[in-house]
Amino acid sequence: MCFASDGTKPTNKKCPKCNLKQDYANKKCTECGFEFPPEEEPKRRQKECPECGLEQPFTNRTCSECGFAFPRATGIGKKPGGPGGPGGPGGPGGPK
Repeated sequence: MCFASDGTKPTNKKCPKCNLKQDYANKKCTECGFEFPPEEEPKRRQKECPECGLEQPFTNRTCSECGFAFPRATGIGKKPGGPGGPGGPGGPGGPK
């Protein structure tokens, strides 16, 4: 969905089949019957607090409701042997 620079939804859209200007809320073109695809809300990166259940922006380090401290990312997908990782300098099984 495209928004105007002030964050408001547009009031019109154009039918891709007949090019007739349509009201943004129309689900079908009033001229040719083209069915507009349903609007999808943009996916927001959210996480749920395990303590109180409140949806949070993904970037929050603590819950804005109860103060729960979210665990830091573990770096899944990093190769072993890096600093602090398994087998790496300072990590378990690695040189000190």
